[in-house]
Amino acid sequence: MRRLVRVLCGGVIGLLGSLGDPLAARAALDAQVVTIGGEVRERYEFRDQADFNSNASDTLSFIGSRIRLHLNYDVTPDIIFFIQFQDARLFGSEATTFSNDNNVDLHQGYLMVKNLSAMNLTIGRQELMFGDSRLVGNFGWSNTGRSFDGLRVTYLAAPVRVDLWGTTVKQYGTTIANPNPSFTPATSNRDAQQFYGLYGSLKTALAVVEPYVLYFLDTGNATPSVIKAPLTTGQRRATLGLRVDGKVAKDSIDFTGEGAYQVGSMDARPLIGTTPASPESDIAAYAIAIKAGYTAPIGMKPRVGIEYDRASGDEDRTDDKFQTFENLFPTNHLHYGYMDYVGWRNMQDLRFSIGIKPVASAGVSLDYHRFSLAEKDDNWYAASGAVFKTTPPGNTESDLGQEIDLVAYTMVKEKLRVEAGYGRFLPGDYVDANFPAATEASNWVYLQVGTSF
Repeated sequence: MRRLVRVLCGGVIGLLGSLGDPLAARAALDAQVVTIGGEVRERYEFRDQADFNSNASDTLSFIGSRIRLHLNYDVTPDIIFFIQFQDARLFGSEATTFSNDNNVDLHQGYLMVKNLSAMNLTIGRQELMFGDSRLVGNFGWSNTGRSFDGLRVTYLAAPVRVDLWGTTVKQYGTTIANPNPSFTPATSNRDAQQFYGLYGSLKTALAVVEPYVLYFLDTGNATPSVIKAPLTTGQRRATLGLRVDGKVAKDSIDFTGEGAYQVGSMDARPLIGTTPASPESDIAAYAIAIKAGYTAPIGMKPRVGIEYDRASGDEDRTDDKFQTFENLFPTNHLHYGYMDYVGWRNMQDLRFSIGIKPVASAGVSLDYHRFSLAEKDDNWYAASGAVFKTTPPGNTESDLGQEIDLVAYTMVKEKLRVEAGYGRFLPGDYVDANFPAATEASNWVYLQVGTSF
């Protein structure tokens, strides 16, 4: 790769040199500080009976492709330019093999200024990942992934790190016919979804302690607008949380605990089932996640783990308080079942895990999940945050079901990773009672091959 970079940069230097001073051109572009890299990932997925109804034709079978190419240029030791393009598509998704649909997008593109006293400044499109990515993550499992447009300031002074950011998630009414400032557009572009955060990290002898404050603002009032279902307008939601992560007993025991509480308000209470929206609602919600594991210091390093997750739901559809926890911008795929039928909203999850690593470059894991609703009157929410099943009035069951996930991976030819998985979801009493035609198990299989350089 270094040789390729030198060849490419040499060609640019030669072109610039032919137009002017070749020494100045070489000084302007030093091949030693340019890095080119990328990723190619192809994944086949098969899923059946996602609605738990064998009479419905809902079998999915597809191949997702993601190709990324990035360039990192150290303009100076303290100024870094980074750009990453991405092509994400499903095989056969274009109209014809002669078409040229627009699948390429800018996944990341930012300027970083380092060593501003003890701070770094990053401005542009960038990924954000904090803690276990339960609330803020890049959702790398997805074929497209997630990035944010905004500004981030990072303070680094070991053992302390603090990240402060402000981003725009969505801009309403951005189509303006006339760029002249004196022209009054028909559509205002002041309404937006914005996401701010302060995330701290303190490393101690036993654990990393991470307090955080997250704030989501949605000023879009003309139409229902929210980052996740259920729909509402004018949302102002603050999340205060704390995460602790560490290892003890010579790293053989690992543990993580996280808790978050949300306050705020929204202009209209969201719809839950068939209950009408109320004029205004105050937010009061919480979530917790506790997990621990033991890794035996022997041959294949077997690990056993246990985890409990809970996120509040709304206990009364008729009052002016909304208690459903908002999962924000997570990477849920890592936590609440690989089939992504459950997210961190109105749920409980008891998880047992076992895993082995036959060699350093290969591993196998088996997970068991038992899911239930936190509140029987609220909906069942998927990993995306959308309503997976709308709970009918008078529901008396909370048992959502059980999921078993088996995943294995290995490295082939040094940088080629092959991964395969199987998931099976067995619906519980909640489905039996409320959706009697949907009682069949759902299956999911994937095979993924990828490399990065």
